[in-house]
Amino acid sequence: MTDDATLELAARWLARARAGLTAQERTEFRRWLAERPEHAAAADMVARAWEAAPAAAALGGFTAPASTRPAPASRPARTLPLRPLAWGGGLAGAALAALALFWAVQPVTTRYATGAGERRQIALADGSQVWLAPGTRLTARIGWFSRHSTIEAGEAAFDVVHQLRDFSVEAGPMTVVDRGTLFAVRVREGAAPRVVLARGAIAVHDRATNALLAEPAPGEAVELAGTRAVTQAVDAEALLSWRDGRLTFADTPLRDALAAFREQGQAIRLADPSLGTLRISGAYAIGDVESFLSALASIHPVRWTRVAGGYAIERR
Repeated sequence: MTDDATLELAARWLARARAGLTAQERTEFRRWLAERPEHAAAADMVARAWEAAPAAAALGGFTAPASTRPAPASRPARTLPLRPLAWGGGLAGAALAALALFWAVQPVTTRYATGAGERRQIALADGSQVWLAPGTRLTARIGWFSRHSTIEAGEAAFDVVHQLRDFSVEAGPMTVVDRGTLFAVRVREGAAPRVVLARGAIAVHDRATNALLAEPAPGEAVELAGTRAVTQAVDAEALLSWRDGRLTFADTPLRDALAAFREQGQAIRLADPSLGTLRISGAYAIGDVESFLSALASIHPVRWTRVAGGYAIERR
């Protein structure tokens, strides 16, 4: 069945529901919703359309879909006020005319990219918010029955609007699936692919086989080591603080802190690699690297200098 046909069928079911369903019809409707995830998603979308344009009710009522159940001739369609379905599905009644809202808004595919040092916040077509770290390339497709993004490189944080349509993110060898969550996905050269979950629930799958790799809890990160997923407790809010233009560290090795700055477009190198074991804490503005370096030099035996293209840290 095509997307259009599924949406039309959902609209006809809901339009019939607002006129009142018999016990047998309610059973048939529930069976249809359970047949495929797309059916429930389509019903959700049509109900949302009615909520967005209640005046569509004035355009008339409809009978139940003939392809699912013949409409008795003795029971003509009626135009009644909308009400929630009594069987507890929580769906509002909808008129087929409301479906025009979705035919007018086709699935949207958009590509985004950020340059060195550039961070960007965007709103997807479904209302979800996405933050892009520097050097990130992302393609987002918001379809009728699914929402899908692909990160080619970089890091992005997603605050996903809860809907019946699944929301998935492909990044390197993994696919992350959720329904209403705040999480970040990183896939950068030289670093293990990583997912950080701040709230909600996600499932991390192997992109090639769709095998389930991990289901982290809020406050956990998943890193891929080959085909194996390693889950560990983290400070998720600190790891996502780059969205607000700052980096937060708590007893963090200097080498990891500098890697975080580099991912945000700041070039800082260690003249002596052994300095990478120094531990640092605090919150620092990404755009004010010199304040970070000065704080570092005030508590550790190091000094920093400006060099071509960035900064260097050496032992003093």
